[in-house]
Amino acid sequence: MTDVNRINQFLQSNLRRQGESSVRAVEAAEWLDRAGLLEDSKTRRGKRLRVLLRDKRIAGQRQESNRRWYIERI
Repeated sequence: MTDVNRINQFLQSNLRRQGESSVRAVEAAEWLDRAGLLEDSKTRRGKRLRVLLRDKRIAGQRQESNRRWYIERI
């Protein structure tokens, strides 16, 4: 089962540590995959994270008019 609270804490912690205000979802998915928190799809990068984004489960999420997802530091 996916631990969304742990994923949110991890993403926000990484954004603070790196001094970034936001991250593209594809890059965030790579962070999560490397950390072993959310395995990424081998054929569609960022797909598993995008599912959580569409379900409005990720803190600080936003979608641009070009349909690309970002996660904002909150």
